[in-house]
Amino acid sequence: MSTDQSCNQLLDKGEKGRLLTAQAFVANLPAEVTPTHRTTAKIGAGDLEYVAKTANDTMKPLILDLANPLKELGEGGRQDFDREGYTAAETKVLEKCKHQYASYQGNKAAKEKAAAEAAAKKAAEEAAEAAKNAPKDYAGAGDDIVTITKHSTGAQVAVITHNGGSNFAVHTLDAALENTDLLVNTIGNYSGTVLFDARSRGETTALKITADGPWTVKLVSLSSLRSFDGSVPMTGTGDDVFHYTGASKPAVFTHDGSSNIAVHRFGTRPDLLINEIGAYTGTIVWAPGLYQVSADGNWSATLK
Repeated sequence: MSTDQSCNQLLDKGEKGRLLTAQAFVANLPAEVTPTHRTTAKIGAGDLEYVAKTANDTMKPLILDLANPLKELGEGGRQDFDREGYTAAETKVLEKCKHQYASYQGNKAAKEKAAAEAAAKKAAEEAAEAAKNAPKDYAGAGDDIVTITKHSTGAQVAVITHNGGSNFAVHTLDAALENTDLLVNTIGNYSGTVLFDARSRGETTALKITADGPWTVKLVSLSSLRSFDGSVPMTGTGDDVFHYTGASKPAVFTHDGSSNIAVHRFGTRPDLLINEIGAYTGTIVWAPGLYQVSADGNWSATLK
């Protein structure tokens, strides 16, 4: 074979090829050589000798000089590795194969650049997605009209708290500041998670808050909600919103409160599963979807 053909054989497959595999092995060879190292050296020497068999008179002795230190180490002829002999032989081989080696280095640099650019793009996309889904916080005290910015059109979730002793109510308002939905209506303190704009009633642009104390509203993305697959009971206290990702099964639902208990599922279409007053125990169909629970007590859903 010509010199170029032998060089192509040595550098074929880049880092996984014969020459660069040997190069990496030698670079990482520790002072204390183990039987595993000797086996690897023997295999590497054999790969190089295979190329030498078909090499021309110029390349053959150079490749054998490269293989011999590995062969001696692999066969146990030396306790230490002839690093100096190997390095001298490698320098001569790379001089003969400088065009192929330069091409490999260029391809390697291009791949590393492409990988770095892909990693930077992915990091930027993840940062943008995290910023997009970051919670949006609003706070105040007493009655107020709060302009909000939703995470996206359609369904939105809000975590709401109130510390007071009188009526606390939260209405959604459209662009004309008309009431579109009543999210919370209770007396005194409140802490719960509610869903709005899940039905096609237009987009909420503001919240009307009636309160006698301090309150907070945190808009959170749907992707941040807790999710259940049904392997353990779903439990909670008060108003909540969550995902169910398991298969459709019967579920025993319980509630120990004294006020309204309502359970909505938003899947292919909105579905009101429960709408009762006070304590409740019953079996319903529990299908995949987004769930909204409106309650004033402890509740649970256990799949059968």
